[in-house]
Amino acid sequence: MEEENIFINKFFYNKGGHMKSEKKDLIYLFLVSTISFFSSLWASKADLMEARNFVTAREMVRSGNWLIPTMNGQFRFEKPPFPTWITGIFMKIFGTTTNEFILRIPVALLSIGMIFLIYYLVKLGTNNHRLAYITGLVTSTTFMLIKLGNKNTWDMFGYVLMFGFLTFIFKGLKESNNKNFLIASLFLGCSLLSKGPIPLYGMGLPFFGAYIFVYGFKDIRKNFWKLLLSIFVGIIIAGIWPLLMIIHEKNIFIKVMNKEASTWTNKHVRSIFYYLDYFIYTGVWIIFVLASFYKKWVKTKIQNKDFFSFLFFWNFLALILLSLIKMKKDRYAIPMYILSPMMGAHLIDYYLNKNWSEIFKKEKIFLKLHFLIVTIIAFGIPILFYIKGYTKGYIGTFYFAFVGFGFLYLGHIFIQVIFEKENLKKGLYATGVLMLFTSISTTWFVQRIVMDGVRDKYLPLSILKDQEQITLPVLTMDSDEILNVWNVGEKIVKIKNSSNLPKEFLLLEESDKNLVLKRFYPKYKLENFGTYYKYEDEDKLIYLYHVKKAK
Repeated sequence: MEEENIFINKFFYNKGGHMKSEKKDLIYLFLVSTISFFSSLWASKADLMEARNFVTAREMVRSGNWLIPTMNGQFRFEKPPFPTWITGIFMKIFGTTTNEFILRIPVALLSIGMIFLIYYLVKLGTNNHRLAYITGLVTSTTFMLIKLGNKNTWDMFGYVLMFGFLTFIFKGLKESNNKNFLIASLFLGCSLLSKGPIPLYGMGLPFFGAYIFVYGFKDIRKNFWKLLLSIFVGIIIAGIWPLLMIIHEKNIFIKVMNKEASTWTNKHVRSIFYYLDYFIYTGVWIIFVLASFYKKWVKTKIQNKDFFSFLFFWNFLALILLSLIKMKKDRYAIPMYILSPMMGAHLIDYYLNKNWSEIFKKEKIFLKLHFLIVTIIAFGIPILFYIKGYTKGYIGTFYFAFVGFGFLYLGHIFIQVIFEKENLKKGLYATGVLMLFTSISTTWFVQRIVMDGVRDKYLPLSILKDQEQITLPVLTMDSDEILNVWNVGEKIVKIKNSSNLPKEFLLLEESDKNLVLKRFYPKYKLENFGTYYKYEDEDKLIYLYHVKKAK
């Protein structure tokens, strides 16, 4: 049995069942988180939020103006610039403004850093590096964190850096060390420069509320001036850029800030109950996350009761505060995606120390439910691959056989736990492996389907930025959306006055040639430059015309 399961045994724990040294745990945690956040960076094309960040960074690099961000040539004050600065730095380091894999490396590295911050906070709060290690493994294999850790947007920057601020505030409150408060202020400044005050509201305020509720006022009262100074320094760091923007473009900056404030109350308005299903996005750990909300029962199973209570109330208060904001999106619930798996990890750590015979009958029910769910996933995905992929020629025999064997092997482990009532520890660790394997294999599978069909006839619009072949100005009558700007690789100027146009230019339109010709004939003549798919995952075509003034 040991030889049969050598991968999972060797990767996570030794034959005696004891966790390896803390140093080796950190190495394993780094490997797992690297797989989580790097394995799928290549897969999807930039969405709207990424395109905004990439276009702004590209224009910073090309213009050399790193202080005043622009997007398609217009001032970009809607979002703070820290994530864009980092993206621009990677563009400079790697010499590319088009490679989306490279441009996502910053958020992947940040996400790996988040896992180690989680490890550090749990160790600080419990003095238990084994629990910290388990918590790191669980959070690094949480579905929504993997998904968000593959997108270079402002949200992960703001919340992960806020988590860093709170981690060192926690350490400072416990140790009264000036250095911790100084480090915390740097994290706070960078967080505010990434997402503004939202992470401070959605993650910071719940932290302090939970800390006071569980640990009392003593630590805060003792370190009050250090805490206040840390927050003040962080705000000063973050405040330098908007102050400079006010000096440079006061009216535009204030107008944009007022517009952003209005956006949070008028756009993407959802019910106050919108986030109540967020636990679904924890993926394979959903049963343990749900069980961890039965706080009274969980506290009978664990040793670190105060820290668990702190996480519980931190998560609960974050849910309430974020639910009060009218504007809601799935990615705004990052505090809960981080904190809920941390709660569930306490239960998982408890069961890693138990044999099946030591577990109460009622507890076995939810454990069996967990392993039933992951068994369905493990056997269901190969079936899906066979029906939707292999039989249609999207994936080859070798890939299907490799993926199928991997899932069936994991399913075999889960069935052993359910029916043979053994290998509970192996089954729990295999759950994390299942999440990683699912993330990697399905990403490839979906991309094969997305690129199929009529895409053999036309290329995606994004091929233009990759080829960097645009040398003429690009104009449009109606297609200056930012995804097009990113995919074309150049600024796109919207035509407002057709009487004052260049003698030669490229025209990007969603209308076919006959309709466009009516707008410009007889002063200009049109030639087809290319027909493209607007996006890789849509069938909508977009046309690029070479326009010359008629003689």
